[in-house]
Amino acid sequence: MSLFESLYHAGEYFAAGLFEEPARGLFYRKALGLRRYFETAALPPYTGGHLYPSGGQHFDTNLFPHYLTGFKMNREALDEKVPGASAAIDSEFDRYHTSVPWEHSVAGNMYTHSMPNYARIAAEGFESYLPRIEKIADADLRGGLSHLLAGIRTYVKRCADYLQSAGADQALIDALRRLPFMPARTIYEAIVCRNFLFYLDNCDNLGCVASDLMPYYNGEDVTELLCELFDNCDITGGYSMSLGVDYSPLTVQCLRAVKGKRRPMMELFIDENCPDEVWDAALDAVRSSGGQPAFYSYRGVIGGLHRRFPQIPQADLDRFCGGGCTESMLAGLSNVGSLDAGINLPLILTRTIAEKLADSADFEEFHAAFIADVSAVVDTVTREIAASQKERALHNPLPMRTLLIDDCIDNGLDFNNGGARYMWSIINFAGTINIIDAMLVIDDYIFRDKTMSAAELIQRLANGDEALLHKMRHHPVCFGVDDPRANAMASRISGEIFSLLDDKMPHFGLGFLPASIQFCTAADAGKQIGATPDGRCAGAPLCESLGAISGKDVKGTTALLGSVTSLALDKALGIPVVNLTVNPAFDNGILRSLIESYMDMGGMHLQLTCTSREMLEEAMADPDRHRNLVIRVGGYSEYFHRLSDDLKKLVLSRTIH
Repeated sequence: MSLFESLYHAGEYFAAGLFEEPARGLFYRKALGLRRYFETAALPPYTGGHLYPSGGQHFDTNLFPHYLTGFKMNREALDEKVPGASAAIDSEFDRYHTSVPWEHSVAGNMYTHSMPNYARIAAEGFESYLPRIEKIADADLRGGLSHLLAGIRTYVKRCADYLQSAGADQALIDALRRLPFMPARTIYEAIVCRNFLFYLDNCDNLGCVASDLMPYYNGEDVTELLCELFDNCDITGGYSMSLGVDYSPLTVQCLRAVKGKRRPMMELFIDENCPDEVWDAALDAVRSSGGQPAFYSYRGVIGGLHRRFPQIPQADLDRFCGGGCTESMLAGLSNVGSLDAGINLPLILTRTIAEKLADSADFEEFHAAFIADVSAVVDTVTREIAASQKERALHNPLPMRTLLIDDCIDNGLDFNNGGARYMWSIINFAGTINIIDAMLVIDDYIFRDKTMSAAELIQRLANGDEALLHKMRHHPVCFGVDDPRANAMASRISGEIFSLLDDKMPHFGLGFLPASIQFCTAADAGKQIGATPDGRCAGAPLCESLGAISGKDVKGTTALLGSVTSLALDKALGIPVVNLTVNPAFDNGILRSLIESYMDMGGMHLQLTCTSREMLEEAMADPDRHRNLVIRVGGYSEYFHRLSDDLKKLVLSRTIH
């Protein structure tokens, strides 16, 4: 019995499809596997409601779809059913492995998020895709996409038939008899289509929800439907969505629907025309302690991307949706490395201190040595990203994303082989604020005041000298208090480091974008690093955003944000994440003015956690008391009770403004 037959008879239809036509290319075989999956996969249960699928993802086979690699595998269970199956799959489909150094993968290593072109599919339907697919010259690509659409057609019919037998609402059944192959006609159908595509893409990002739904809007209140859509995003572990500056009643409805929810991580763009009703709905959502929305400067982010990539039309730039945590993407049009790497700056600094501090004649010489060390790492990381992109294009095609994202079909290229309309790579620079404070201490202790030698500093850091670390933590010149000297250091260091990517090019795409997005990795990234001159103990977390190190922002919110805007934010177009924790008793008018002033000064991003010290302490002691408390950490939102103990302590140490 062939491997295909063994897998098929074992009920592993996706895996069987990979070996049904073994002489064909990887793209075709993955697409055929997806077709067999959609033809046979157990349907998720219908539990009522106006959208389907709903609830968590349901997989009844040991090989199942995933947006990053095409599929994931439960190896042991698969091999129990068909011995040696996982090795056979690996031998042909697991040849791509990133070569980016793992010590510089804070928050990502050749990862990517994306989102379908929801708007186009809802407006045109997949039927309109068939003639375009028939024009593709590559037989494997053409045949694979045809198989994939055939599988989706079968799957959506199975869904509609099941809903009919389950007594679901007839409007939902009728919608899925049409969608996503025929155009949506109403706002309800457009939301049903979006929900279906979200699950089809394995629950990554929701895209530009309000903008995409406006062509179907006729004054309806769809808040309840949006709540269902957002609940599906939350329960599946989905990520983000954006609200642009084309403010509308749907903007307000989205903000009302997200109140108290962990996901989607909502990105609200702000410009000078943002109406009062949008501000009111946004701040009401913030007060609900769901972590939504985060605030983005339209001028800073979209204007910055226009300057960086002037060849991109404004209409496409306005399709911005931060994928994953916040990473800059254009909905339905882009393949962005997010994150392709995360350079651990404090790790580099500890090596520069050990190897070069003692021999540096002055601070300028030491500073130059550190920047040179960072530059060497950037050279290595960007080179390996380019090499990894090339290998991924050869060995990891993604049929689903090739179908869902423009212009893969028209270009006749796989998503991972340069098919998308726009590509760039985002690199996280982790621990930037730790570096700023550490360099200020080194400048003062070693070179200005000469209170200790380089050898003594190195030894006392290695010994974990708590008296010294306490003194360093309370050094008066630090980031977060709007100190002119600290701000100058912040501007210099961030500008020099972010500029190291200016002349680098990936294998695919328009260039590299710097970012500061720690995700949930700030704690783990610090575990491999000894004590540092910012007062950080050995193994302690890195600073989780481009705000101050926890506890150092002692002069209030205005001073903190003054320090933040001294950074080279205009270069950090991958998104410079800034966390701010506010008390639920905040005044709407004051907080609005603060955000507006911050963005007028050059601020690009601000995400708010709304909680009190008492609530955090109660949740720490008894997680069941506040199970719905959502915390913004390093670019994403998560229930407090799900955070690691290290991250909980980090959140608890924050200043609450």
